[in-house]
Amino acid sequence: MIRYLIGALAGAVMAAGFGVGAQAKLFNCNVVYDEFDSFMNKDFLVQPEAYVRTAQGKLSRNDYNSKQKGVLLLSPHRKGLGVAIVHTNKNTRGKFLFTWSGRGDLRGSPLMILRDVTLFGRVQDGFRPRKFREIRVSSSQTVDLDTGRPTQSKDADILYHAVDAKTIYLEAVNGAKLSFPMETLCKP
Repeated sequence: MIRYLIGALAGAVMAAGFGVGAQAKLFNCNVVYDEFDSFMNKDFLVQPEAYVRTAQGKLSRNDYNSKQKGVLLLSPHRKGLGVAIVHTNKNTRGKFLFTWSGRGDLRGSPLMILRDVTLFGRVQDGFRPRKFREIRVSSSQTVDLDTGRPTQSKDADILYHAVDAKTIYLEAVNGAKLSFPMETLCKP
């Protein structure tokens, strides 16, 4: 009986000390150069809104400039890029950076450039990450992030649309989901 009580007490102490009901610690940003690479993985990709305030589904260029730009800790070569977390319509989770090109397409609309697109076949164990360095998208074009190709099919996950110089946005389509982190994980 005493052995049983000692075993139960040890199990309860271990459960309390090793995460059952424990709260996550603050992120140590003193050792991080880029939170996109260091923090935005696994549980964050499944539920980013549990960690930071996010915009859901659609983000305009104006909202990016006023609410996300410069908020996240990104390395110097990524400064000024937007960050999106995606759940594709084929149940793949991932993340990407984005920006707009000043040069534009044939109609004069700026191109959307997706960078460092990283998708996980199974996000919980990091199985088979698929990466695309860069995807260029013209206005009113959709992209299937699972293949990394612009398309006009129902497989598309995102739509980039530039109506005019002031009405430019990126949005999820066909059942895909986008989350745009609006605050840093490096909270004081």
